[in-house]
Amino acid sequence: MPARRDEEYAAVVERERPLIQATAYLLTGDPVQAERLVQLAFAQLYGRWLRVPSPHVEAIRAVVTIARGPAILPWEHRPRVELIDGFLATSSAEPIVADLRLLSHDQRAAIVLQRYVGLPSGQIAEILRRHVADVALLGQQARTVLVARNPARSSDNALAEELRDAIPYEIREHHNGSIDLVHGRRLARHRWIQQGAAALVAVMLIAVAGVLLITARQPAPEAGSPPPSAPIATRPGQSCDPPDATCRTRILLKWRYEMVGIVMSQLDPEGKYFSGFGYNYDDRYDTPGFWHGDGGALAFEMFRLDKGATEIYLQIASSRKFAVRCGATTRQSCSRVKFVDGNFLVLSGSTRVQEGIEVQYSPGGTEVITVIARNTQRGQVLKIDRDDLIKLVQDSRLQLPERE
Repeated sequence: MPARRDEEYAAVVERERPLIQATAYLLTGDPVQAERLVQLAFAQLYGRWLRVPSPHVEAIRAVVTIARGPAILPWEHRPRVELIDGFLATSSAEPIVADLRLLSHDQRAAIVLQRYVGLPSGQIAEILRRHVADVALLGQQARTVLVARNPARSSDNALAEELRDAIPYEIREHHNGSIDLVHGRRLARHRWIQQGAAALVAVMLIAVAGVLLITARQPAPEAGSPPPSAPIATRPGQSCDPPDATCRTRILLKWRYEMVGIVMSQLDPEGKYFSGFGYNYDDRYDTPGFWHGDGGALAFEMFRLDKGATEIYLQIASSRKFAVRCGATTRQSCSRVKFVDGNFLVLSGSTRVQEGIEVQYSPGGTEVITVIARNTQRGQVLKIDRDDLIKLVQDSRLQLPERE
């Protein structure tokens, strides 16, 4: 039964995610924040799967509700973006996305659910927990603001088309529901542990109260009798266990800072372009088996937060089994070249960052270092070519330390 439920859940997520994520993007104007909203929405949906009559509506309701505040992911141990220098960009790729930010949350939700998602007023009122008359008023208020910015939006068809065209291409693509299934299981396990911990605390409080009651009734010890011995607390060691989540967080934070410094020294030595870095939450970025000695990969992204177009993805995998497949990200054809020292280099056919460049290097024939440079949006482009990436992947500081 659980396996069947998981299969149904993954299939629904794969079908519904493009629409849900596009809705989240229009509500937030930020693809990163939209991704976080959708991850949390579908994770919550997993825990209530057997009690959900309409996953489509429930997912939209969850995204609209979560979008009222910051999305706190239970499986996240630190913020995704860590600023090196600079500030968050406030401009949007499309005018309609920026103009939606002028509206209140309910106005924005009402117009998006009406003209993009296509829900009837009754369902929108239920999602917003407002009266149907309020939904009509919210839609009129939103339309007034949007039309003032662009008169063509007075047409329902024109507004709907502009909303559709504003969705980035990568959001429209189908999504593998397995990652959301993992998040759903994690959230369900997290809640189960919380409930178990609460029950354990209650039992311990009752037990302590009983012990105190018994102790209060015991006679005081005679004078001169030695006190009972008690264990002496010892200070924990300074090192930590990598499989522990807190330990991994500290290690990853230090590792990424060091790797960012190496990439910047090669591609942005003057420190004028990159202003932030972070990572997503799938096996391309942090393979669970890596921390248990089973092999895996660590990775991160680098980008310019203020009107930057070029993004650098760096992954270091313990073997080719865990490395990203060359061409999967940029959709370029790749070729394998053998170095004179016996190592191999895998190169994408493109040499221009506008089309996406991928370089893979395998020092020693096992570990795989992957660097991908591509323009992900409009803005200032980092002037680099394939030769720069070839030089970067051969930097010995990127190689994983040998196990003792």
